[in-house]
Amino acid sequence: MDVGLAAMIIFPTAIVLVLLLGLRGWRLLRSTGLEAVEERFVSQVADQPERVPLMIRVLDGLGRRSEQALLRLYGDRRLSALDRRLDRAGRPEGLRVRTYVRRQAGFFTLGAIIFAFFFLAGQPVIGIFCFVAFASWMELWLRGAAQKRQRAIARELPDFLDILAVTVTAGLALRTALGRVAQGQGDSPLSDEVDRVLTDMRLGMSRRDAFEALRQRNDAPALHSWVTSMLQAEELGAPISETLQDIAQEVRRVRAAEVKKATAKAIPKISLVVTTIIVPASLLLVVSALFLSQADVFGDIFGG
Repeated sequence: MDVGLAAMIIFPTAIVLVLLLGLRGWRLLRSTGLEAVEERFVSQVADQPERVPLMIRVLDGLGRRSEQALLRLYGDRRLSALDRRLDRAGRPEGLRVRTYVRRQAGFFTLGAIIFAFFFLAGQPVIGIFCFVAFASWMELWLRGAAQKRQRAIARELPDFLDILAVTVTAGLALRTALGRVAQGQGDSPLSDEVDRVLTDMRLGMSRRDAFEALRQRNDAPALHSWVTSMLQAEELGAPISETLQDIAQEVRRVRAAEVKKATAKAIPKISLVVTTIIVPASLLLVVSALFLSQADVFGDIFGG
């Protein structure tokens, strides 16, 4: 690599690292060094807010100046859609719409700063790549969190419905059974959603509206099937226990179909990896072993 090109790449990178080191040093200057020792002996208060990491505080600080502009750029309609997407992801880290937009604006600002460094260093392509990566980070992170949570809900739902059907058959009311089963599930996305449904009903929302809100917050097909069947059974007056057993069987069938579909999509990817990496490497290993074992013969042929 040319020395000038290497210098143009290393110089802006070093500047960014120096800035981060300076922020770390500024934090150390404001600290006495005894806080970590004190935290080991002082018990945590239950309602005490958690300390925000330094990087998050830096992003929030960078995003405050451009937060309002990004909110206006979103508009009311897209902000409402963003709020539903945050619900679908389970409000990771307790994010609200304004907090999400502020951090997204912080990533935009940080990406623009890094782009400026690389642009001044004569590497605009690398700067554009860094800016795009930082600008799209929050969107990719939220999408990944939502997909992971919806997959977890679909995976937990069949067992949840089986236990719920047994509990309702034992004589408990549906609301009480939902609370018992959700409590037995522990800290999981599905139990969080069921707790929210129960909270909505305690606050005066009807059962139908609470389950409709549950369906709107999530896009897992199995959950949609459960809510639809529950509402239909309520309208027709069908027994809840039998309905839950039928729903559990249907959800398992849908889950099995999704697993088969995912397996079918994975087969071409595995074949591609085997064809492009494993097979050539194996052939190279075999040819190399053959050549090394017959090195004398090949030497006499090509040498003579």
